[in-house]
Amino acid sequence: MNYQAKRIRLTCNETTVRDWAAFMLAHLDEMSVALRQEGVRHEMWFMGADEISLYVIGVMDVDDKAASVAASEKSELSVDAVHRRFKAHWDRTRVEDIKVESRHPPTFDGCELLFEARAGNRIGS
Repeated sequence: MNYQAKRIRLTCNETTVRDWAAFMLAHLDEMSVALRQEGVRHEMWFMGADEISLYVIGVMDVDDKAASVAASEKSELSVDAVHRRFKAHWDRTRVEDIKVESRHPPTFDGCELLFEARAGNRIGS
């Protein structure tokens, strides 16, 4: 296991986040294919808000993050296309690494698990 997490501040509203998450949940089989192509074993997305902004926390169990990103950028799968569109709402100046135990899937108090997926099989929220 090699879990990594990032908090990503958003420039959109909660409805936009929920629409993105709903699409991903409706396409978990395709997400499984995408994760396998990207070398990601397990991916989780959480939503939270604080006095600063709405944010998502993306968690990945992956060994080669750069290769994973490169694979997702050239993917023609619908889940990757929808995810690239959602990334337009990320405040790229306010993305931060979150220290997590790399051997175990993390949880985040006060955040809602939107969805998770594993390469090769389905997991709902």
